[in-house]
Order: sequence, then C-alpha cells, then structure tokens
Amino acid sequence: MSNRAPVIYQTSIQPEWLDYNDHMNVAYYVLIFDHAGEEVVKSLGLGAEVSQETGISWMVLENHITYNNEVVLDQPVEVRMQLLDHDSKRLHFYFEMYAKNEDGSEYLASTLEQMAMCVDLNARKSSVFPEAIMANIERLAAEQQDLPRPENIGRTIGIRRK
Repeated sequence: MSNRAPVIYQTSIQPEWLDYNDHMNVAYYVLIFDHAGEEVVKSLGLGAEVSQETGISWMVLENHITYNNEVVLDQPVEVRMQLLDHDSKRLHFYFEMYAKNEDGSEYLASTLEQMAMCVDLNARKSSVFPEAIMANIERLAAEQQDLPRPENIGRTIGIRRK
C-alpha cells in the first residue's frame, strides 16, 4: 500500500478563480476542497441524491486550511483525502491539494483539516450515520489505517514569538 492517501478529485485552475495577484484567490481553494468532499461522501453512499431521498446528509462543522504555495491559471491540481477518525455521527478528514508542474513534478499547494457531521435534514439535528453508510466508513478507515498521521493536524493559529 502507498503511504499517501488516494486522489479523490482533480481539476485545473479557472480564470475566474484568479485574484489581482494573478494567482488563485483563497476562496477557491475552499471550493476545490468542497468539491473533493462531495466526492468523498458520494463514495460513502451519502451523495445529493441519497440526501434528497432520505433526508440524511452531512454538514461541515469546522475547517482549518493552510495555503502552502500559490497556484496559477490552467495549472492542474489533485486532491488527496485521508480519513483520520470517525464515530457514529462525525468524520475527521484531512485533505491535501497538490499542484502539477509542466515537467510532471508536483508540490503541496494547500491542506484542509475538516470535521463533518451526519445530519437529519428533517429535524435539522445531528444523526447517526445509516448502517450502510457506516459500513462504508468502516471499510475506508480499514483501508487507510496504515497511512501515517499528518504532522500538521490540530494546529492552532497564532503569531510565533521568540
């Protein structure tokens, strides 16, 4: 098994995502991670169609994002996802966005640590994951159990003083 989480989403940087610094605006990093998150929950069996049919969905509770290196127009990026932890209602994810260079090399552009929760949309409250979804979560956790824990998980924000 690879010591890297699998790629779950790929895209290229669009012109409307650029800001006046001629690189991708911070808001669009979150957009890309959000699209990647949609792919994850869809793969777990909890996509938009299932949510509309059952009233069971997911919502993000917290995001911690880092902007490691800039990305520019038309540059391809891919997102990798690692499931760090879970319980009957919550998922703790870690995403990494890698930018591709023309020579085929890549670099870490951004990371996102996220806590998401299962919700009953009819009651607008937290809910346990349905049994079939939980089985998929357990399967994903087992597949990724040997991945190394990322070093920057649980970081706090602040100005470092000497």
